[in-house]
Amino acid sequence: AVDKVNPDWNEQAVKKAQDYLEYTSFSLDGLVEQLEFEGFTPEQAQYGADKAYN
Repeated sequence: AVDKVNPDWNEQAVKKAQDYLEYTSFSLDGLVEQLEFEGFTPEQAQYGADKAYN
């Protein structure tokens, strides 16, 4: 069953970024760094932060 699960990591990064912004403030760069710390790739982190700010 796990083989059939293929999460959209960009969308997961957006959700995580939105979660962070709900309870604390981050600069765009700081949010990207936090998402990278959480294990997202630099590209996924940038995508998530950009979408959360828009």
